[in-house]
Amino acid sequence: GFAVSYRVAFGNALDLTLTMRNTGASAAGFEEALHSYFCVSDVARIAVAGLEGSAHIDKTADMARIPPSGEAVTLAKETDSVYLGVAGGLAIRDPGAGRRIVIAKTGAASAIVWNPWAEKAAAMSDLGADNWRGFVCVECGNVADNRVDLAPGATHEMTTRITVDAG
Repeated sequence: GFAVSYRVAFGNALDLTLTMRNTGASAAGFEEALHSYFCVSDVARIAVAGLEGSAHIDKTADMARIPPSGEAVTLAKETDSVYLGVAGGLAIRDPGAGRRIVIAKTGAASAIVWNPWAEKAAAMSDLGADNWRGFVCVECGNVADNRVDLAPGATHEMTTRITVDAG
């Protein structure tokens, strides 16, 4: 019941656009996320800004609902968190690499932060035991409370623009 389009544009920025159109005769809902994995110098030394005012669902703690922390997100263990009602953009501050990865978004009210950490990474054949430190997944999307419901014929577009600066 959906027509899906995914557009990627490369240049000074990486632009990702996911468009969903309800082709069915009745309203339909869905969840979506653009799975963006970022190379970082050390996941334990980065911070993700832009989530300070958002509550989240901690998928590693029985889907516990955690109130906003008021601080940038840092990782010190396995992390799989769905941030809800994320109004603005995000930034990954990576002092070890001397850069900031800026993530601007439209049409996305959720953000997902994920890293399996050492023990879980060792059991993942597509990742490997020693590779967990070098990345963080920061996804823009619409999941859980932010799922999208579309009327017949309606369209929803979600975009992510990724840039890097020496922040």
